[in-house]
Amino acid sequence: MSQRYEKFMSEIREGNLKVLDSGVSTELEKRGGAMGEGYWSARVSVEAFDLLVDTHKAYIDAGADIITVNSYATSRLVLGRTGNADQVENINMKNIEAALEARVQCGADNVLVAGSIAHQVAWERDGDAFKQQIAIPVSYEELKIAFDEMIFFHEQGEVDVVLLEMMTIPSRMKVLFDCLSSSSLPVWCGFSAKRENEQSTITSWHDGKIKFIDNIVMATAYNFDMMGIMHSSVDLISDAISLIQKNYSGPIMAYPDSGYFEPPNWQFQKVIAPEELFEFALGWMHKGVAVIGGCCGLGPEHTQALAKLKL
Repeated sequence: MSQRYEKFMSEIREGNLKVLDSGVSTELEKRGGAMGEGYWSARVSVEAFDLLVDTHKAYIDAGADIITVNSYATSRLVLGRTGNADQVENINMKNIEAALEARVQCGADNVLVAGSIAHQVAWERDGDAFKQQIAIPVSYEELKIAFDEMIFFHEQGEVDVVLLEMMTIPSRMKVLFDCLSSSSLPVWCGFSAKRENEQSTITSWHDGKIKFIDNIVMATAYNFDMMGIMHSSVDLISDAISLIQKNYSGPIMAYPDSGYFEPPNWQFQKVIAPEELFEFALGWMHKGVAVIGGCCGLGPEHTQALAKLKL
């Protein structure tokens, strides 16, 4: 555990709000980064390294206290199924290098670098549409190999914390959680959720038959430093926070998305204005949320607005 991370968590315990960056892959797309079918933004680190560095720098300049390694879609679960198996290590280490380089170039040694890990499997077509994640088979062995590898990359790259993103499928989550149990890195766990309307039960993002609260309860068996709601509609964040707080007493993070995904491109439709996001975030802060940021569709302008919460 880095001294940087220990200082950060000490400040969290003292009641200081921290700001996470916003969407990395979607901001890369806005800046001209190539999005590949099946693997999204996974190859940007080897195709446009400077663009990735500049994107991280933009978030630091906007006031982010944590920047996220562009590794959501770079495990072997994605790369190994899209003809990029021989590039898994190179892509991931370049991703980490880009985030660390951005921190150096900005002279922001206090900024945390969070290594993203997801249980995302490569996007697969089913005719003109894409298959649901839960409909794509993946074995325990494939999951374990991929997760152990990602954890190793982040340990070797010396990120400050592992950030689990879009935790939604319990069978995949458990394998990942168990793999992390032997890691030296601290872990933050981010869940994604959905609901039909404000009166509906909040469910897992990828499986409406699974209650959101059940995923939270499952995760409480592990020693995560932080848990939260992410890549979910801004309208359900507050209620999701309440559900987390009923089952977990540690620090909470919240970072919504805006717009929608049509692989491999994000659709920047009806993206929430930075000022409106600030108003929502003010309410989350008053509920005791420790880390607030943005996910897909949100950019440095949203980070800049959220940074005002620290004033």
